[in-house]
Amino acid sequence: MSDEKRGCLPALLHLFGSGKSEAASLPYGLRDEFLTPAELSFYRVLRNLVRKRAVVLAKVRLADLFYVARPNENRGAFNRIAQKHVDFLLCEPKTMQPLCAIELDDSSHNRRRRRERDAFVDEAFAVANLPLVHIQARHEYKTADLVAQLKPYLA
Repeated sequence: MSDEKRGCLPALLHLFGSGKSEAASLPYGLRDEFLTPAELSFYRVLRNLVRKRAVVLAKVRLADLFYVARPNENRGAFNRIAQKHVDFLLCEPKTMQPLCAIELDDSSHNRRRRRERDAFVDEAFAVANLPLVHIQARHEYKTADLVAQLKPYLA
């Protein structure tokens, strides 16, 4: 391919001796699975359960869900939410307004550090006035139990 068809940047890189583009040197790769098998199983049940009453989003970062008041003064507060996510978020289909979030609790939630993280996340959701529902991870889910837990948040 001629330099003319490749664009300016590749031509300049080639001219200065670097045949590699910046993208080729980045250390990223696609994960084998976006959701764990337990999360995927629950996602399928949840999606079927809420149908048209809510949109199900997976792995939503807290910093994309919440804002930090006076961000210049509260940089530490932003840092505390920047690296955390909830497993699922249910949103109203027409407006995408969050209805509630869901944490799928497996055995990792029994560890001390995880309990501390969960307590902080619970507090953040309470302060922001967004319900956070904890659901115990299982091999199978009883639809009636899930409906009972989520019904207060679904239109």
